[in-house]
Amino acid sequence: MALLPIAKTIFRSLFQKPATLKYPFAPMPKDPLVRGQISIDIDSCTFCTICAIKCPTHAITVERKEKSWEISRFHCIVCNACTEVCPKKCLHMVNELTPSSGGKTKDKSVPSAAAAVPAPAATTAAAAPAPVPTADA
Repeated sequence: MALLPIAKTIFRSLFQKPATLKYPFAPMPKDPLVRGQISIDIDSCTFCTICAIKCPTHAITVERKEKSWEISRFHCIVCNACTEVCPKKCLHMVNELTPSSGGKTKDKSVPSAAAAVPAPAATTAAAAPAPVPTADA
């Protein structure tokens, strides 16, 4: 008697479409209701740290001196709190899923003007060339 319910399930699944997608070959359709991930327009950011303060999971780190903005994708719960409080509206939600990774990823953003400025050269004395060993026997 236990075979009858299982046979019914097997026959039903033989004649239905598969429940899953062939992911690498058929991309997943994007649902307009999915929030996706947070994106930043770093050039218009003032680094005011309001987004980092309002983040309930503390996934956002803002460094004012370094002019950098960093988000931990593993800790972000995509609650949209940071995008609502941003005074410059440089944070927004993108309807793209975060690519999978093997570990905890942090995305760091710096303004393009700060990235283009080369770091000052360190002031070190030029080292004398190393002496060449001679074969004195």
